[in-house]
Amino acid sequence: MRLGRLLVGVWVGVVALVQVGCVGCGDLPVTYSLPSTPAGTCADGRSSGDEPCGTGGDACRSDADCPGGVCRGGVCQTASPSCSDGVRNRDETGVDCGGSSCPACSGGQQACGSDADCESGDVCIGGVCSPCTESAQCTDGLECREGSCVKDDAAPRVRMAFLPGSTVLRVRFSEPMLRDDSASGILNPDNYCVELTDETPEVCTPSDAFWMGSVLTVVDPSTVDIQLPFAPGGGRYTVHVSNVVDRANHVLDSPRHADFEVGGPLRLLEAISQGRNQVLLTFSRPVVPGPDAAGSAGCTSPATCGSRYRLSGPTSLGAVLSAEVRSAPRDNEVLLTHASVQRGGQYTVLASNGVDGNALVAAEGGRLGALPLDRATFTGFGPPMSGFQDGPVQVDPFADGVTSLSVVSYRERLYLGTNTNGTRAVGVHLNGLRPDDLAFRFRKDTQRIAGSRSSNTAGSLFPSIGFAGCQGNTFQCGPDNEDGRALFAAGLLGGTEWLMMGGTRSGGGLDYVYMSRDDDATLDMKYVDLGQALDGTLARSFSAAGFLGGRAYLGVPMSGGMRRPELLALLRAPSADAEGLEARGNGANGGACKPSVHDVCNLSAHRMPGIGASGSPANPAHTVGIDFVGEFNGRLYLGNNGGLVRATVTQPLDYESSPSHWVSITPSAPEYRAKESITTDKTADLEPSDRAWSRMVVFKGHVYLGRNTISGPQLWRCDPGLVSGPAPATAEDCDAGDWVLVAANGKGEARLSQFDNPNNTRLTLLAVNGDHLYVGFDNAVDGVEVYRSAVDVPASRSDFMGQGGCSAAAPGCAGLGGQGFGQPSLHTRFGDATSVTSGDDGFLYVPVSGGPGTPVRLYRQRD
Repeated sequence: MRLGRLLVGVWVGVVALVQVGCVGCGDLPVTYSLPSTPAGTCADGRSSGDEPCGTGGDACRSDADCPGGVCRGGVCQTASPSCSDGVRNRDETGVDCGGSSCPACSGGQQACGSDADCESGDVCIGGVCSPCTESAQCTDGLECREGSCVKDDAAPRVRMAFLPGSTVLRVRFSEPMLRDDSASGILNPDNYCVELTDETPEVCTPSDAFWMGSVLTVVDPSTVDIQLPFAPGGGRYTVHVSNVVDRANHVLDSPRHADFEVGGPLRLLEAISQGRNQVLLTFSRPVVPGPDAAGSAGCTSPATCGSRYRLSGPTSLGAVLSAEVRSAPRDNEVLLTHASVQRGGQYTVLASNGVDGNALVAAEGGRLGALPLDRATFTGFGPPMSGFQDGPVQVDPFADGVTSLSVVSYRERLYLGTNTNGTRAVGVHLNGLRPDDLAFRFRKDTQRIAGSRSSNTAGSLFPSIGFAGCQGNTFQCGPDNEDGRALFAAGLLGGTEWLMMGGTRSGGGLDYVYMSRDDDATLDMKYVDLGQALDGTLARSFSAAGFLGGRAYLGVPMSGGMRRPELLALLRAPSADAEGLEARGNGANGGACKPSVHDVCNLSAHRMPGIGASGSPANPAHTVGIDFVGEFNGRLYLGNNGGLVRATVTQPLDYESSPSHWVSITPSAPEYRAKESITTDKTADLEPSDRAWSRMVVFKGHVYLGRNTISGPQLWRCDPGLVSGPAPATAEDCDAGDWVLVAANGKGEARLSQFDNPNNTRLTLLAVNGDHLYVGFDNAVDGVEVYRSAVDVPASRSDFMGQGGCSAAAPGCAGLGGQGFGQPSLHTRFGDATSVTSGDDGFLYVPVSGGPGTPVRLYRQRD
């Protein structure tokens, strides 16, 4: 470096200026003032170092040296302060954002003084704009959804009730509520009523065993504690809530009640995401705080936390880093922090129940209960998966290795179930959010007024429908010693929506189906005795269910004998105040169905042409079931390996006494006759791939059916106008000559619908979602494949689209989400899919697995 000049001797008053610099090195001159010298001014013709000069090009060292607040490259900029100058100036709360003039600040990046400084949906937390993690962070009228505060358009629900202390009843709602003692506030004791749990959850008869207190306190914006004058006696109670509203003044919606139990083991009640890497757990009672002490719910290291908690779901959340037990009165809550970021799917958290010697313990004693009391489901933080390509919504939803799953729409929510031991389901909003963990209570038939009496001697209220290998006459099995689930469905019966479950009796003797109108966290299932219409000796399971015309139709597979299969019509449901229904029937071996007399009728499906072993033509298969029960134009449709039948009236009677109520509509097309339908010897644990007709749907006025033959799958469409007579054929209903093969192969076997992939061996997914018809295949080689069509009347493969919108007729066009949704070895077959509508959106939920030993995964497609 070449030294420059040193200038000394310019005195102004008593000020000596010394200026040094270098020549050729690019340094700006630096001016030093000796002590006691006054500062220069912008009008003295000299750079005095600390003067705020206002013209462009003046030298500066920082933004503070310039009146415009912008110093770049050692030179003051001439532009006025703006929202794009990269400087936090004027009244901005962040750089170029917030304040009175600039746009709102983006989440997680900028400082803020209030929510108004943040972009729409974000909130100001700890002085930083951030996505919300709970609705309590949002202002009145808004709720937290997918990390954003949006308009609260959902009515509140009673989420749960429990006793965190011997004289405290805690009631939790689904969202922040009006927290005062007004007529609509949650602090008004007149809005609560407690009774012993009975068969009429919509009516409260106050119990003398449970006295309500008048002192109510807010625990958090969604939770209230009711002080009790004394500890209640043991038993099961129901708390009813009325009149209360949320912060947006929405009135309470169903469920308006919750069951709770006095006594019993410690249980994990719920889990709620608290952001990208935290989840809040709620236990039924205060837990040992610790941290790291024996039995404590708290922990401070991955090693200790790993022995107490486990997280599973659509993505790995990494190790649990810490668990903090909150202080009273929330000392039954634990905040977990984990290493990896959550996504918008459903996750499950498991707490140690002592199986490995590390049981969590309640503060007053008693360890955490075993499955299902040791786990809870929560929605991860972030936008939910909207397509197959985004990954699964859930993986192993109960964290127990369950390989199959039913998805049912019931009372404006989705019900997913059941877990491996038949004790648990999960209820979620139709859009897949707000999960609730659900339990069952199955009633036992202790009478023999009708056909049967429950055989399990263990007790009267059963938590399970049973599972394969359960120990008979214990609470492991169902009320009638059922050893598995065969049916999980919902629909209208007698004008009321019911949830229905049917079990399996692997040794025969099936007599019961169970039904519930309940919608809180414990589903009370009433029994229906089918013994007067079903020969339970040979019956082991259910193969199909459908609801039409105020009735429920049940298909029962049978092996051997001439009464195969069986089709029952349940005409009435249990009354509101009864534990069950002793259904009067038309006889297990036939008899005229009389709806004015009977509650359940055997419709003599074994006599139906092509369908039954005693029909004409007869179905020769050794095991014969009903593959599907569907509806079109107000008529009942059903089918199996022997063909198709529809009803000719809206409420058909049995075939033997009223054969004119039924007509065969088995396709007469040559492509149908050229192929033989598959059969199965299974009478339980049936999957779509076991059925000759996997599914029936109605799309834009046409019926579509997926057929599985021993050669491969076929997709059929009914065009009702092709055949209009003679009677009983009509121009409005499907008849034998109305069926057309759809999407025939372009290469290989032209009488199959495999989308030119011979590895697509079974058509197992057929659904309507939004404006699309979805068709999917089991494929053990390439993984499952799904295509969809928006064409009004799809006919060929070119009418369907695959991944990225490619034409299904184009070579190499993979299905939606890619082959096997990106994991072909794990995703080889579909379960029963369900499509629902929420607002303007359609959601298709599809269970997928790789067979035995591969836990089920749930995918979702949004249209």
